[in-house]
Amino acid sequence: MTLLVDLAGGSSHTLAAPLFLAQTGTPAPTPAVATSASTSPLPADAQSSGLANLIMPLFIVGVFLLFFAPQIKRNKDHQKLIAGLQPGDEVITSGGVFGVVTQVKPDRFVVEISKGVRIEINRANVEARVSSPAKADGDKDK
Repeated sequence: MTLLVDLAGGSSHTLAAPLFLAQTGTPAPTPAVATSASTSPLPADAQSSGLANLIMPLFIVGVFLLFFAPQIKRNKDHQKLIAGLQPGDEVITSGGVFGVVTQVKPDRFVVEISKGVRIEINRANVEARVSSPAKADGDKDK
């Protein structure tokens, strides 16, 4: 039996195709599938590889150590800096303004940036403590 197929563009092709179902009224028999002794769908070398199961957790730990651990350390150091600031400490803000802490409030610092000019800044905006030149010269002599 042949099958006539009409393709787009007006051309038609004849295909030789046995139509078992149309001829006999029963579905075509399925071919026998060879099975191996193992019932697992994975090959033997992939089943026994315990190292493959460790790669993803090790990768996740590596990413954590590379990206998040340094940031956590910086946050801890910044918290120590903020907790240790006292009136008289010279600081630099995240905006680049230098000044001397004159008052410590629970949520902010009062910083004198020029004689008689005081501003209040958020605790998180203190970038670093600046050593004064007199202290730095004294440290060099030791």
